[in-house]
Amino acid sequence: MVYTLFIGETYLKESSYIDENVDVKLIRNSILETQEMRMIPILGTGLYNELVTQFAQGGTPTTLNNTLMNTYIKPALKYWVLLDSALILTFKVMNKSIVKRTAENTESIQTTDLDRLLDHFKIRAEMYSERITKYLLANNTSYPLFNTPGNSIDTVYPKMNNYTQGLYLGQRKGTWNLDVDKGRLNNC
Repeated sequence: MVYTLFIGETYLKESSYIDENVDVKLIRNSILETQEMRMIPILGTGLYNELVTQFAQGGTPTTLNNTLMNTYIKPALKYWVLLDSALILTFKVMNKSIVKRTAENTESIQTTDLDRLLDHFKIRAEMYSERITKYLLANNTSYPLFNTPGNSIDTVYPKMNNYTQGLYLGQRKGTWNLDVDKGRLNNC
């Protein structure tokens, strides 16, 4: 089956931190999965499908869609792919187990360093995704499928905010422990 990828392995290797010797198969699968997971909620079903059709082999994208793709979608998708593929590129699923990839003259990354790297990618991916949304909102008459992505049961409407954040529950005042003898919780 032929899939339309918004970015290719060459673009990803030339414009990001991925080394030239990374297996193309791993990158291609990650691009497709990430593209569908991350771009459909940003663009909505209608506009996403239009872009897939226009950028398929032999398709002719409009000037507006070319601008959208090259200026906004590609940079966002690059960072989403880096974020989503980091663990896939770290581990390998084999016959008898899942192994961590290592090579001579390299040192494995620590979990805290990996978390910082993933945060780095996520911040950039969300920022570029927000740029897509702002561009489409500012040019909503030029992109009617952004406003009306469809009406079937599987239609995904574009989200208007691309930033995620944690939930702050307040400062921890104390700890609780169970007093087994009395059958109740006590605040320490």
